[in-house]
Amino acid sequence: MFFRQLQYLVALAQEEHFGRAASRCNVSQPSLSSAIKQLELSLGVPIVLRGRRFLGLTNEGKRIIEWAERVISQRDAMLVELSGMRNNFEGKLRLGAMPNSSPVLPLFSKLLAQKHPGVEVDIKFLGIEETKQGLSNFSLDVGITYIQQTELSELHSMPIYDERLSLLVPDTKEYAKMTAISWAEAAKLPLCLLDKSMHERKIIDEAFAKSGNLPDPTVTTSDSILNLIFHVMFADLVTIIPKHFIRMPGQFPGVKALDLIEPEISQEVGLVWSPSEPMMPMANVMISIVKELKESGELEERLGDLSTP
Repeated sequence: MFFRQLQYLVALAQEEHFGRAASRCNVSQPSLSSAIKQLELSLGVPIVLRGRRFLGLTNEGKRIIEWAERVISQRDAMLVELSGMRNNFEGKLRLGAMPNSSPVLPLFSKLLAQKHPGVEVDIKFLGIEETKQGLSNFSLDVGITYIQQTELSELHSMPIYDERLSLLVPDTKEYAKMTAISWAEAAKLPLCLLDKSMHERKIIDEAFAKSGNLPDPTVTTSDSILNLIFHVMFADLVTIIPKHFIRMPGQFPGVKALDLIEPEISQEVGLVWSPSEPMMPMANVMISIVKELKESGELEERLGDLSTP
């Protein structure tokens, strides 16, 4: 019963509502409340701040949640490892990925399905801080993000590819003879860019600053690369996107990509996972998948000269 009580408590902390937590755990609200009270009695500390509704966690409760998440994660990892010892991996691989990596994710999912049909892939698009937090509290097995960030220095990592940037423009006479463009020149064009809150936008702004020219974008959008591309296709704007998006099968009609130079910007993208021991089995699975894709040449085929050796 103790393990189930921890599951109920984690659900309550995440949902911040007794009714929703009970529904998520497929039990009645009184049963969930009773189980958590029993946990408080057995541990000898108050965990939940109660009123007419859930008011939060005590300081002891916040610490207990950290341990509960770890216990639940380690139990799930144990079951996955046991299934792997039977050569039949089963479970969920929880991947936190940055939106810019979306063109390469199907390669991983496809090979995972072939190698381990019993593994379900759960992909969440997250920022760097969210990915770090997910690996820290064991709600993620692995992440795909920029690996040279100081925020991730405590994590283990493996390079996958170098992200380089292109200026996406309408395929018109104006750009017909161009293959590259400087950041200074790009700053003068009608731009559609990601919102300033995005890490990717910060990289772009730093490049413009180095060129000595800051843009005044016509349109900004929250976090959708596809929305940027559509504005080039249908609104005659230009945008800045990762170069590997242009290598997607089918590409996008009516647009072309120009290399951005002066300066040339490159960010290393890779797999990250927690340094905790024992290693999460699903992290090991994902590492093997990435290695196999790199050795087979599939990543190089999709990414061209962007893939790392």
